[in-house]
Amino acid sequence: MRIYIGRKMRMRRKDDDRLMMELTILGAHSPYAPANGALSGYLLQIDGFNIMIDCGNGTFSRLQKHIDFAKLNLAILSHLHPDHYCDVYSLRQAIGGAMKAGLREEPLIVYLPDAPKSIADEIKSWDDVFHSVSIAEAMTMNNDFNLFQLEFFRTKHEPETYGLSVSQGSQRLLAYTADTGWFGELPQYCQGAKILLAEASLKEQELDKLGDRHLSASQAGRLGQIIGAETIILTHFLPTHNLYQLQRQAEAQFDGKVLLATMGKTYLITNNEKKQVI
Repeated sequence: MRIYIGRKMRMRRKDDDRLMMELTILGAHSPYAPANGALSGYLLQIDGFNIMIDCGNGTFSRLQKHIDFAKLNLAILSHLHPDHYCDVYSLRQAIGGAMKAGLREEPLIVYLPDAPKSIADEIKSWDDVFHSVSIAEAMTMNNDFNLFQLEFFRTKHEPETYGLSVSQGSQRLLAYTADTGWFGELPQYCQGAKILLAEASLKEQELDKLGDRHLSASQAGRLGQIIGAETIILTHFLPTHNLYQLQRQAEAQFDGKVLLATMGKTYLITNNEKKQVI
């Protein structure tokens, strides 16, 4: 499996079992964005199937630089903190407008937590434009989308927060930690992922204060090493942090490649070991 940066992919032929994923960074900061930045959000494209993972402030406008929002197939909200969900209000209006204009027929499937209840219930009430799925309920189901499978896991972070992984058959290609402190089962949930999209909110000296709910860059590196990842993409940055220092801290714990999530950058992931850059 290889990861390629900044190139566009061709769609897979119908008779070709190679899976390619295109991960685009829509925003990577928290709890506020720097100038011209955006908060947490990612576009995952799997052979034409478009998934928005988190939609913090500024990410919906960034999404439209890459795809027509009416062609979104799925949205996933890891948790209901503003830096991860606030653009869902824009997404609601846009999807509703597209449906009224005949540009989209079906409501958007939205996976989300059940808490905080007031926020979750508000989003679930928009059933004219969203088909809401509780992630807690989804964890009891087989989330098989034919070409790929989704798995969710509860993280060490409040309110109710979920990480996820994307697999093809028995091969886990991508794992996303979402917001979390370190906990014993975390490596198990990410085990074998080729690409680890990991929060790196903290410097090592900040763990005593916030380590119960966020990872340091060193911990992200350690996690990647334990699970046997090939590449770590660090994300969820405080704008005042030195990102290259965080990168070095992760590299000290990890034998593979450590990348910094960069807004607008696209990472191509394939399960074919022999695939060359395209």
